[in-house]
Amino acid sequence: MSARPNVKVRRLVRNKSSRNGARPQLIVLHSTEGSNVKGLGDLVGLGGFFDRPAVQASSHVATDAEGNSARYVRDSDKAWTQAHYNPVSLSIEQVGAAAQKSWSLAQRQETARWIAYWSKKHGIPIRKAIVSNGRVVRSGVIRHSELGSLGGNHHDPGRGFDLHYVLERARKYRRQL
Repeated sequence: MSARPNVKVRRLVRNKSSRNGARPQLIVLHSTEGSNVKGLGDLVGLGGFFDRPAVQASSHVATDAEGNSARYVRDSDKAWTQAHYNPVSLSIEQVGAAAQKSWSLAQRQETARWIAYWSKKHGIPIRKAIVSNGRVVRSGVIRHSELGSLGGNHHDPGRGFDLHYVLERARKYRRQL
């Protein structure tokens, strides 16, 4: 299978803004807090949700349990996903819930493809990121829950998400790009 993301849905949404010169330093992993339904409906529906101005939220991309993904915000724009860290982040919404005990192999691999792609394109290292007091101490990949109050005090994607596997897989994909 290809090391490039498997984009099946493309819907550029209105809920976005300028990075004002900031460059991406973080890849932030999220969960949608909804269950995955077979087919592309979840990804299409999420795009519709992110396109509603009243929602004031968005993500660069999303992945589903079948290994498909969607593009909603260009890398050059700021998605509205992780509060204070929006200008320096690229975001991946994963269709699923933080409380899940496990995530499908296809979804974890698709998330790894995005990490590999962004690592190559933007020079973001494939490693665990560290933030502190609103600053990026070490660039890389981080769970939304690890951004704390400045990231919106979220709890996703949860302990059942195997970040170690995803980072290892992303490193392999990056070598193939």
